[in-house]
Amino acid sequence: MKAIDLFSGWGGFTLGAEQAGVEVVWAGNHSKIAVEAHQMNHPNTLHVCQDLRQADWSLLPDYDLLLASPACQGHSPASQPQRHAYHDALRATAWAVVDCADATEPSTIVVENVPSFRRWRLYPAWKHALEIMGYRLEERFLTASHYGTPQRRKRLFLFATKETLDLDLVPGLEPAIGEHIEWGADVPWRKITNSSHNVQARIAKGRRNHGNSFITQHVTGHPGIGLDEPIRTITTKDQYALVYEDHYRPLTVRETARAMGFPDSYRWPTHATRKEQIRGLGNAVCPPLARRIVAEL
Repeated sequence: MKAIDLFSGWGGFTLGAEQAGVEVVWAGNHSKIAVEAHQMNHPNTLHVCQDLRQADWSLLPDYDLLLASPACQGHSPASQPQRHAYHDALRATAWAVVDCADATEPSTIVVENVPSFRRWRLYPAWKHALEIMGYRLEERFLTASHYGTPQRRKRLFLFATKETLDLDLVPGLEPAIGEHIEWGADVPWRKITNSSHNVQARIAKGRRNHGNSFITQHVTGHPGIGLDEPIRTITTKDQYALVYEDHYRPLTVRETARAMGFPDSYRWPTHATRKEQIRGLGNAVCPPLARRIVAEL
């Protein structure tokens, strides 16, 4: 089977598909640094850096499976109350999936997005456009920690096929984030007593719940996350820290990548800033979940 990856980002969907035995022949994204990262890890894939709403789909190589992860920011609950043109543009990227399907008629389509994608006011029309083309649609809400990723990340997956699809996606045991900590990482630790009152209060609450070693999130009143459970959703913000006794430090980029399910062999541009790396990882599809999904097709 051959696949293409729309809005390929840093390559989580592609990596999972390749691990499932699928050849990803084409990947496209508007971000130059995302395409660079994808190309570093998937050199045999044809890459295109452009706004996919303006793509010439006649130039695509032959393929069977369309993977797509359109921009999710415009569908997040935080963006819904304000209908900015920027968010409208992000939401509109989903139509590239319809345009591509109309032009190339793949046998199967898998689209990943945040659960609130279903609350987009044009979502019914978007789905109907695929149905008019003869696709049968099935929605699944899947949590990455149930399929081998040490992160409770819930996402909507929409499957569009020309034939009946029988998916066997039984949840498995959740892996623990503590198994993926770089305890020997050369990262500065900060003394808790030198932090703000809010940080000290948050860490004290986490310590009551989880002892002297746990993960905290930069959210007021956060209860902490035990190292024997999955981390919560990795976003594009640098918001998690490891607490150990009287000190704490931010999670390393590698720890964040592990929490997303990327192997240590996965690379990114050396010139990418920490902010760019965290953003790229936070936007990605978790490879273990992608592998499980594609293997079922």
